Amino acid sequence: MDIFRFNRVSYGFTKDKPILRDISFSIREGRKTAIVGANGAGKSTILFHLNGLYTQQQGDILFRNQKLDKKLRKELYKHVGIVFQDPDDQLISLTVSDDIAFGPVQMELSAADVKTRVEKYINLLGIEHLLTDNPSELSYGQKKHVTVAGVLAMETDVFILDEPMAFLDPYGKERMASILQLLQEQGKTVIVTTHDMQFVAEWAEDVIVIHQGQCLGTFQAGALFWRHDIMRQANLTLPPIVELMTAIWKGNKDEMPIRVEEAKKWLANII
Repeated sequence: MDIFRFNRVSYGFTKDKPILRDISFSIREGRKTAIVGANGAGKSTILFHLNGLYTQQQGDILFRNQKLDKKLRKELYKHVGIVFQDPDDQLISLTVSDDIAFGPVQMELSAADVKTRVEKYINLLGIEHLLTDNPSELSYGQKKHVTVAGVLAMETDVFILDEPMAFLDPYGKERMASILQLLQEQGKTVIVTTHDMQFVAEWAEDVIVIHQGQCLGTFQAGALFWRHDIMRQANLTLPPIVELMTAIWKGNKDEMPIRVEEAKKWLANII
């Protein structure tokens, strides 16, 4: 089932320079979806439509087969949580605890439930020691984890993350990847934008390719990496592992390893 569907959607700050141009695609419920494209392709603008921050100027957006009208858009925060690329755009409270609690409080949960959720997600993110700190004084990686915890605490059906791996150290990336995997295992729909094509190879089930405000198609990661025409048009590069495997692979394209561990096992078998 599609959880979101864009039908010929257009949007722009000026009529002569639209950011999204007659764009159509679907996002399936319960899937791990990556939206990829070069800087300025329109990825973030799409995300802001998915959580109701922006309203399309033309076309229709459907959420669970219902048109996103003004009434549904106001209720969308109960179903869709978003983590911005820059955590400073999202941190608003004087303590980490209050910031994580902000979303659940807006959802009118009881004080006990809010406390339970805050404790649950600070433990999951490993940021218990930051609970009374001022978010503005934290490192970038710490701020990122606080914003993720705040969105997780809302326990929405859909989680959206704009460039979740940007500027994280290797440990932070591992923790982020494990959280995204956990969400999908819980049946959540997880949508990310990313420039990290190896992350796409390791994580994504569906990949939506955006170029100059239009959708070039939706692919499984393995199939996309063989579409060199699409990759070039969207100014995307093959991840190193895929580039290596493409050069030496002689078998069925659909069976070529694209993940690091899969490639290591295959290479070990032939050496």
